[in-house]
Amino acid sequence: MRNDQQNSLSLKIPAIKSGIHDAFIEVYHEMHVKVFRFFLKRVLLHDTAKDLTQQCFIRLWQFRHTLSEEHPLEKQVFIIARSLLINHLKQASTQKRLQSIHSRSLLTETGQTGESTHFELSNAVNAAIATLPPIRKRVIILKAFHGCSNKEIAQQMKISVKTVEDHITKAFRHIRQVGA
Repeated sequence: MRNDQQNSLSLKIPAIKSGIHDAFIEVYHEMHVKVFRFFLKRVLLHDTAKDLTQQCFIRLWQFRHTLSEEHPLEKQVFIIARSLLINHLKQASTQKRLQSIHSRSLLTETGQTGESTHFELSNAVNAAIATLPPIRKRVIILKAFHGCSNKEIAQQMKISVKTVEDHITKAFRHIRQVGA
């Protein structure tokens, strides 16, 4: 982005902070393609990149009061984008780990060497999660599907981080035992 465009964007920070929607829309129109390409280059899925781009600008608007006038707006937008990308990748990693546990236990139980379809795998994992006790179920959903850290889960549920870790360990063990 050229310096005059950066200056133009940075001049909009006070307007965005004060809730002027038109200034936000202008920033969106100037930056959304660049943010989309940032995500697309890293996740390689058009719909996911589109969703993450939307989330980035939603977060920018939600937390507009925290914008700094000392830093370029583009830099602040890409800090938000990077944070969303990290959360997305953590969530995807946790889901893969759950699916891997499930497929290993399925193969062990059935003696099959072929792979289960993704649909069957997802249903079986969801069914195993549904059989968990309510608190453990909430912990594993926050961890696996919302990408929350153990600390975030502990704060949200008002329990210790060690308790969260214990619930996660027991949930994974249960999922393996259930054969999901």
